[in-house]
Amino acid sequence: SLFIVLRRRSPKRASLGAMGDAEEDDEMALAIAMSLGQVPSGGVAAVAAAPAQPPTAAPPAVESEERVVRRVVPADNSCLFTAIGCAMEGGAMDRASSLREHVAAVLLSAPDKYTEAELGFPLEEYVEKIMGESWGGGIDLAVLSEHYATELAVINIQTQTDSHVRREQVFGEGRDYKQRAVLIFDGTHYDLLVKQLFNGAPPALDVRLFDADDEKVMAQARAVAAEANRARSFTNLAKFTIRCLVCQKGFVGMPDAQEHAKETGATAQPHINFSEY
Repeated sequence: SLFIVLRRRSPKRASLGAMGDAEEDDEMALAIAMSLGQVPSGGVAAVAAAPAQPPTAAPPAVESEERVVRRVVPADNSCLFTAIGCAMEGGAMDRASSLREHVAAVLLSAPDKYTEAELGFPLEEYVEKIMGESWGGGIDLAVLSEHYATELAVINIQTQTDSHVRREQVFGEGRDYKQRAVLIFDGTHYDLLVKQLFNGAPPALDVRLFDADDEKVMAQARAVAAEANRARSFTNLAKFTIRCLVCQKGFVGMPDAQEHAKETGATAQPHINFSEY
């Protein structure tokens, strides 16, 4: 439909001699408007006196942009395995035990490859440790990357000070894997980074696997880690205090704790369980 906009002359600009022209303009506009059925029978005066209609309010904006967010997994010494299981098994949060078993079986099947020099412990001791409640690490990430034929990228909050700098460690990189899962590490705990489809979307809708060459996702993941770095949301493993849960001896830094575990590895009860305090 057609609409007519009536613009009245500004009183400040209209001279007495121009008032007649203004009236003619109003009458002309009124005639056109009435021919289109747009002006009430009261004429121009009715139009001028009609209350202004408030503008139609726009619907509230909905934040719909996809973004990378952190999905927290339980801090139960199995966070690495739980995060990987969540990524690779459709959001499942109960795969830690089976993934520990898989890692142990792979290590035992290749003793020439997984030596004490590689593991930091004798093979049998490392297997016992990983089958218990010990934290997972690089060896386990490498094994599980191969198991799933998937790159596993780990972004360390402590070192990711700039969202524009590539600092992540990618297990399985260069093996022509087509997909990638992304983990974030704060020094003692792993969580999973996912793509949230819209603000408030439930975890069931998370996108947990990405194309291995999706740089946009990685840039957003680095930004999440850099923000956590600015908030000092990480643990410095070289300086934090840790206690052996077997003998209650305290240590400063992970290297001392690892040495303690190695020294007690040949005993009846290896000291491999620790807690931060």
